[in-house]
Amino acid sequence: MQRVLFVFAVVSTMVIGSTAFASQARNGQAAVGATRNGPVAKLIELERRKNEWLRQKFAR
Repeated sequence: MQRVLFVFAVVSTMVIGSTAFASQARNGQAAVGATRNGPVAKLIELERRKNEWLRQKFAR
């Protein structure tokens, strides 16, 4: 029972954290995202978000 509760807590924390980060990322680049629709453009956007996350993690 404790293991299930622990797994639920970890998963819910990850979901809440990713949702908050995604909303912050969308606010900063709303105009850029509107012009990109293709699969390559989505990969480029994913790479940019990853790089921004790495900058935030290791800049401290």
